[in-house]
Amino acid sequence: MADQTTTHATIEVQPHGAEAGHGDSSALMQANKGLVLWTWVTFILVCIVLYKVAWKPILAGLDQREKDIRKSLDDAEKIRDEMAQLGETQQRMLGEAEEKSKAILAEARKGAGEAARSIEAKAREEAQILVENATRELKAAQEKAQADLRKESAEIAVALAGKIVGEKLDAENDRALVDRLIEEL
Repeated sequence: MADQTTTHATIEVQPHGAEAGHGDSSALMQANKGLVLWTWVTFILVCIVLYKVAWKPILAGLDQREKDIRKSLDDAEKIRDEMAQLGETQQRMLGEAEEKSKAILAEARKGAGEAARSIEAKAREEAQILVENATRELKAAQEKAQADLRKESAEIAVALAGKIVGEKLDAENDRALVDRLIEEL
């Protein structure tokens, strides 16, 4: 590979009337009027071109971005207000729902109490009817038992009287006859 060497050239700017090799530092500070004029003309032309080509679209984009940001901020404020209203509405609805549920529970309790009282009254009526029926049946059974007892007592008395009349008795015979009849019964 061949070595490549780079050569740098040095250019010295020398003002008119200065000799090469004798540097005058004040000459560097002096401005060339033509150069200054062309620099300003170039600067102004570049500014005009940039204004027409770049700055107008950049400024328009910045204005549009500013409008978008303002609109976003306004929308965010509206959304925050709507959310606050929704929160209030939600709290109000929750309160109303709680009141309704309390009213429903109170009504259900009242209905349950009335139903319980109705059922209790009906049960008392049925129990009273059963007691009255049982009392009547007991009374009828008692009357029947008493009638049967009277009938049997009369039959026994008639049978005893027939036997007593059939035999002539004395005190000893009377006692023996009563004992014998009691054993037969």
